[in-house]
Amino acid sequence: MRLRPSPDFVHALAAPLVRSLRTHLFDVGYVRQAAQMSPTGTAIFCLWHQSLMSVLAPHQCFHVAALASLSGDGQIIADYMERVGVRPVRGSSARGGAGAAKELIAALRSGFQLAIAIDGPRGPFKQAKAGPIELARRYGVPIVPIGVRATRELTLRRSWDRFRIPLPRAHLAVVYGEPIVYAPEEPTAAQVEERRQDLSRRLHALEERATRLVGKRDTSPVPRFLSWLT
Repeated sequence: MRLRPSPDFVHALAAPLVRSLRTHLFDVGYVRQAAQMSPTGTAIFCLWHQSLMSVLAPHQCFHVAALASLSGDGQIIADYMERVGVRPVRGSSARGGAGAAKELIAALRSGFQLAIAIDGPRGPFKQAKAGPIELARRYGVPIVPIGVRATRELTLRRSWDRFRIPLPRAHLAVVYGEPIVYAPEEPTAAQVEERRQDLSRRLHALEERATRLVGKRDTSPVPRFLSWLT
């Protein structure tokens, strides 16, 4: 039987790290622009699963709800979210998808920004999924893509997403992209694929900019992770 650490224990470990981070926001005006364009006054923040830990901490002030899977690890993440003021929504494309979608819609209408790891919870690595894009289309809510990097970070290279953990006293560069609004008409399969690829390219570009801002050189994934982009 696998033991799950208590929320108090996880928070005790993570809180000093989060407090030590220096966050720098770039093009945050796009968030305000998205709110003005949105029928709910809120937006859907989309990011790579790899950067989830780096993004949650600086967005506590945005009144955020975020997806956490129904797995045991997802419960740990959900417990941590609650402790730092982020509303967890349990579910994923693999399990609990319908219930999670309803809760996400309710959160949007209640004034929450949504934070969704667009390639989570299990990949493929850095390939945008269609679910959040369809959610944005149906309810007319803009997507705001986000790229983020830390000056100092630990990369878990054996995890499917090469998860990144910022190290104490690191500087974070969080770069917001231009809001994306989709036409309300039902898209064709080709249009869905085009939107997935377009969002992925935008996220790659934002991450490349964030990477340069923190002085790193690994500005994009190795070519085999980009081969699906036509």
